[in-house]
Amino acid sequence: MATIQTRFHDWLIKNKACMGKLEFHDDADGCGGVYCTEDIAEDEVFFLIPYEPLVLTDALARQHLPKSTANLDCRTALILYLIQQRALGDASFFQPYLDMIPEKIYTALEFDDDDLEHLRGTNAFLTVKDRKKELREKYEKTMLMTSDAELEEELYTWEMFLWAETVVSSRAYPAHLFGECTEGEVVLIPLADMLNHESRHKVSWLKTPQGLQMSGAAVKKGEQVLNNYGPKSNEELLIGYGFCLQDNADDMVTLKTNFTRDPDQDRKIGILKRAGITDQTIHYLTRNVIPPQLLVTMRVMAMNPIESAQYYSWMEDEEQEIIHGEERGDMSSLKEELQFVNLRNELAMLDLMDMLLGSKLKIILDFEDKLSTPTNDAQKFAQIYREGQKHILGSCSDVIRGMLSALLKETTIAAFAVEDTTFVGGTRGMGLEQRLRLAPSSYQIGHFKDIADTETRAISELKMDTAAHVLLTAERIMIEQKESSFGEAFLIAFPGHGWGEERDPEVQMDEEEEMTVQMEHDAIVTCYLIHELDNQGPLEAFIAAAQKFDYSSQLDEEMVQDVLDLRMSLRATLETVDPEEFDFENKYTPEAFLWATGLLEALSLAFHVDGKVVPGVVAPRRALAE
Repeated sequence: MATIQTRFHDWLIKNKACMGKLEFHDDADGCGGVYCTEDIAEDEVFFLIPYEPLVLTDALARQHLPKSTANLDCRTALILYLIQQRALGDASFFQPYLDMIPEKIYTALEFDDDDLEHLRGTNAFLTVKDRKKELREKYEKTMLMTSDAELEEELYTWEMFLWAETVVSSRAYPAHLFGECTEGEVVLIPLADMLNHESRHKVSWLKTPQGLQMSGAAVKKGEQVLNNYGPKSNEELLIGYGFCLQDNADDMVTLKTNFTRDPDQDRKIGILKRAGITDQTIHYLTRNVIPPQLLVTMRVMAMNPIESAQYYSWMEDEEQEIIHGEERGDMSSLKEELQFVNLRNELAMLDLMDMLLGSKLKIILDFEDKLSTPTNDAQKFAQIYREGQKHILGSCSDVIRGMLSALLKETTIAAFAVEDTTFVGGTRGMGLEQRLRLAPSSYQIGHFKDIADTETRAISELKMDTAAHVLLTAERIMIEQKESSFGEAFLIAFPGHGWGEERDPEVQMDEEEEMTVQMEHDAIVTCYLIHELDNQGPLEAFIAAAQKFDYSSQLDEEMVQDVLDLRMSLRATLETVDPEEFDFENKYTPEAFLWATGLLEALSLAFHVDGKVVPGVVAPRRALAE
């Protein structure tokens, strides 16, 4: 009695396929494949498949389906044709081919609840849920559209529709291999679709008058003939084909940003659009590589209102210059300017990236302890997929750690350009090369993973060191000024919240108390900026540069009034402690308060470190000697 492999082989030969040195059998694990019966030289033709009658196409499907299915898309028509031909059994011309296709193809779409649980916490878990929902809706819509098309409901079931979909997803080829076709059209090529995948394997396809032929790398007798499905991530392989590759060089993690909760979303989306990016852009992380477009997107997301207003204004200026055909000289484009906005924005972007990557990794890890030991191939592949996702997220976190390390190192050298890099608008008009020289020098050569490999500090330690050197915080001010008249005055003005002492991060505050502490923090920092105007201290370079930038015009009327009210509420207490230091007539003037508050609005940053928020103003201290 002939085996299904023999029947398939004879069917191919009978219909003029050429495959003299090939045979079909399963490997030791029961996985089917195509093997050589003799050595095949490099570029020697493996096989040739004639277009007719062996290839299953959209045109062929429509010849055998009711005319009322004409409005279906190409893929759906092919799916229905597969179901129809399988139901015909031996009466189908394609039965020898269909016998070679498993009754169930275990892509992630066919996972049962236990298998799917091994994907919980990953992108693939959500993708499978969404994809199955979409397919179910597509199936129901298809059945509704073809209700009068003589399609038997007991034949065209949801289970058969899902089977045919997995056949197409795991075995179909793009129809353009044969020439002109409808966009998105796919075909099934018997024999060709039995080849297993090996990444970066040499494969060549050639369309000839006789049919489609394949050649590639040399294969020894008894070895498997392999195909190359193209660069595919483990998520794509698992959902579309039903397997994963260990250490897949093409693996990736998908990220999509969300601006819907940002009150400034319209302006930010406009800036991104001008830079050639949309808020719907999907970003792909690979091992040690964060796409530049994602960093640009996160810089825009991290913009405060002053930064976004400034960049939106520049965007409109640029558009007007282009409309009127004006020469822009050496000025950089908006896209170039988003390679580095300013120090505050870059730190905020790195903080956001650290939280984003960390949260995605944590979600995956949180489910690890709840998973049972894999008991089947589906669960083993799911585990391979999870390991790949963790590796990519961890390696990209290292890239962020390297970027923060480079940035911290740059801010601690004597040549650090405080004025050019710290303030909103400080880099306006510079060309890209000049701009990147002001950013950490290593931004030009992209070796942040190498920096991370030599950086011994964890990201949380780096953040704390960055905060200590770059952030001006009320807590630090009050600890350093505790014995001075400045510290004494604010301990009197704001008693009861432990100013002047190290805060216990475990102490919880209610919302009202948090707002009060934030108000006190801003008041202390505002007054300290004024206090330092005529001091030669660690902030001397920063204060000198800050006086060239006045952001008070960005404050709305309500905030201006709040600032003036704050000044009046503090005056009596501060003057009582030290009227000479707190000279409200000549130094702590309304203009000074508004200037300092403008700095606060432009340069405020909240760093997130181990669940604790460290708020402050980006104000680099005097650089260390090189």
